[in-house]
Amino acid sequence: MRTELEKTLDQLHLQLQDVSELDEDEREQLRETIAKIKSSLDESEVNSHSLATGLQTATQSFSDTHPKLTENLGRVADMLSQMGI
Repeated sequence: MRTELEKTLDQLHLQLQDVSELDEDEREQLRETIAKIKSSLDESEVNSHSLATGLQTATQSFSDTHPKLTENLGRVADMLSQMGI
């Protein structure tokens, strides 16, 4: 599951580079969320509330304008949930 999550995060990062319609604040918000998730995979204690809030905010921000990003954010949230995070 972890490998699949890392792969999805990498895909999300690549998508982020290709989406020209994002303003810099949105782009940075998503970068920070991806970085937090990646770093949390190596920690013994994960602040799941912080991760959930970041994903929820990003999903709400992009749901109308960037459906593919939203889909991948949803997959990340599902994987984290399945991992108990």
